[in-house]
Amino acid sequence: MTAEEVVQAGEKVLDFLWPKKCILCGAYLEKGEETLCGECTETIPWTGEKCRQHGEWFDTCLSPLYYTDEVKKSFHRYKFYGCWHYSWSYGEWMWDCLCRNESDVGRFDCISWVPLSFRRWQRRGYDQAKRLALAVSKASHLPLKRLLVKTKHIAPQSRTTKAEQRWENIQGAYALRQGADCEGKRILLVDDIITTGATMEEAAKNLREAGAREICCLTLARSKN
Repeated sequence: MTAEEVVQAGEKVLDFLWPKKCILCGAYLEKGEETLCGECTETIPWTGEKCRQHGEWFDTCLSPLYYTDEVKKSFHRYKFYGCWHYSWSYGEWMWDCLCRNESDVGRFDCISWVPLSFRRWQRRGYDQAKRLALAVSKASHLPLKRLLVKTKHIAPQSRTTKAEQRWENIQGAYALRQGADCEGKRILLVDDIITTGATMEEAAKNLREAGAREICCLTLARSKN
């Protein structure tokens, strides 16, 4: 057997033992389907022309998906149930969204992310935003740099229903990492979901006050409201 035939045979064995599933709905994929089943390919909630938001401390935020029920189920498998490999597909969607909506994606100096607290990282075993940033870095070939640290452990923003409470909850939660250089930099800041924008604003504030020239945020999904 040639090397290529060995690889193909190995892939068939893996597909038999661990059939691939749609990362959105979880259904088994048919032959020729890579990440999404046929139905989800047709119904996936792309944001399209409404992918962009603006902030006070960040310049813009782009999100390829709306945070609908199906996206939420997929994201929860990624975030809480060990499906961290979803990050590669998520990251490609995020990078594609940026490329379609920004004329000069090569202007960024680096990619960074909104970090977890150490306690939550220990419990979960990985930082979901960092994995997304890593996937975007792989797709873009831009360097990945840890610029922020989370300075306090707070209740998850998803458990806080009122916008005012989210803003109060996140105040002072982040700080610039010791030795991080943001002066004059154009930074691509990655997080998972943006709803009220409170978390992204608080994170971006630290980068801006450290001299960042531009902060473009990139998330997997945004709320419809």
